Parts: sequence; structure tokens; C-alpha cells
Amino acid sequence: MPTTALIMRRFKVDELALRRLCNAHPSFLSLCEDYATACCALERWQNDEAKAADYRSVIEELEREISSFLTGGAPIDRSSSAYSTNGPKRSH
Repeated sequence: MPTTALIMRRFKVDELALRRLCNAHPSFLSLCEDYATACCALERWQNDEAKAADYRSVIEELEREISSFLTGGAPIDRSSSAYSTNGPKRSH
């Protein structure tokens, strides 16, 4: 599912408003892309409970960040995101 459709469905945000946010704030676009990637990974790893749990945690954190941004929270500091190209960060 395209990133914008996924975000619109989950957060009930208007497509035009979402596109404007993504264009105006590259960090928000990156956050949305990370969310879509994590959601796809969760689907892929549903049969591996440990990995699925990691991705559920990442998705929850990304949802909080997206929601905060959509409700007028401070701009996102992407360096603290729970998701990276290497997969979810673990807190051990």
C-alpha cells in the first residue's frame, strides 16, 4: 500500500493536507516512509513472534511521532527515531 494511503487510513488525515505536510517537512515525509516500511516488515514477520513484537513496538513509537506532528507538536528530530534502515532498535 502506498505510504500516503496508509497514513491517511490510519490517521484519518486529508490527502491534500498530508501531501502539503510531506512537501513542507522532509523529516515528516521520512517519518511516514519509515512507518510504511515498518508496517510492511510486520506483515512479513507475522510468524516470527520476536521480530513481530519488535516491529509492533517500532510502529507504536512512529505512530506517536506522526500523531504529535499532525496535532501541531514540535518538528521531528529524526536522529532519535526508533527505526533505521537496519531494522528496529532494541533496548537491551
